[in-house]
Amino acid sequence: MASKTLTITLEKGDDELWGSIDAPGFLLTSVGASVEEVTTNLRDLVVDFLENEGKNMPEWEGIKETDITYDYEYDLTALFDVFKAIKITIIAEFAGINSSLMRQYATGNKKPSEKQAKKIETALRQLGERLMHVSVA
Repeated sequence: MASKTLTITLEKGDDELWGSIDAPGFLLTSVGASVEEVTTNLRDLVVDFLENEGKNMPEWEGIKETDITYDYEYDLTALFDVFKAIKITIIAEFAGINSSLMRQYATGNKKPSEKQAKKIETALRQLGERLMHVSVA
């Protein structure tokens, strides 16, 4: 059975989230008030694509909606907006980045370089890994 993983890229707009999927044969975009709403909108667009344009494209041959999984990629403004429990200063400390610079990334005033983005991603994953081993008594 064929399967595909599509990446939903999320960015923070003024009052909403913007989402997009860039895959062979299409670029889909949508907006919504939440990650769930954007995901639902984009999944509906993927289904429509598979039923119409995609059915005649070799790279989508035999792919059904149930064969697709989704990953998420966030710009930092959307990340800190969606995951309000993540504190900017803590992630800055984990990543070894100046907290003032991290705030500028989080507000969208500056965009991190690829190297800085990887440091932030590593810090988030390390925090997540540590949390996976927490027990509460």
